[in-house]
Amino acid sequence: MKDFENADKDLQQSLLIKPNDAYVLNYLAYSWLERNYKINQAIEMLEIAYEQKNDDPYIIDSIGWAYYLIEEYVKAENFLKRAVLLMPDDPIVNDHYGDILWKLNRKIQARYFWSMVLKMEGTEKDLLEQIKIKLVTGLKNS
Repeated sequence: MKDFENADKDLQQSLLIKPNDAYVLNYLAYSWLERNYKINQAIEMLEIAYEQKNDDPYIIDSIGWAYYLIEEYVKAENFLKRAVLLMPDDPIVNDHYGDILWKLNRKIQARYFWSMVLKMEGTEKDLLEQIKIKLVTGLKNS
């Protein structure tokens, strides 16, 4: 719905009721990452969530993606590799892992993970189109 202001308010209100809830922290922080908004605060929130739920693949993916966004690629890869192991059939996790592999100059491996996304059930149309472009051009500005 793209009503980020109200969504943020609702999630922050939820945190007032139940402070440091790992899943609410993850959801709010990841939504900020997707908007390139409050990245450092999102990382702090994800670190708290990860301390509580260090085996949750969604939280692991989120924190890995956060480190990717601040160009801490080695740290990001450690998390994203683990997320792929825990959720090998998740298109977004595989896409994220492909992106980090590209940034680490492991381009053949990156294309492998991106190509796997094309075969996964439930991959959203927008992501499929983005992956097709990445397979041809890689990540631009890399």
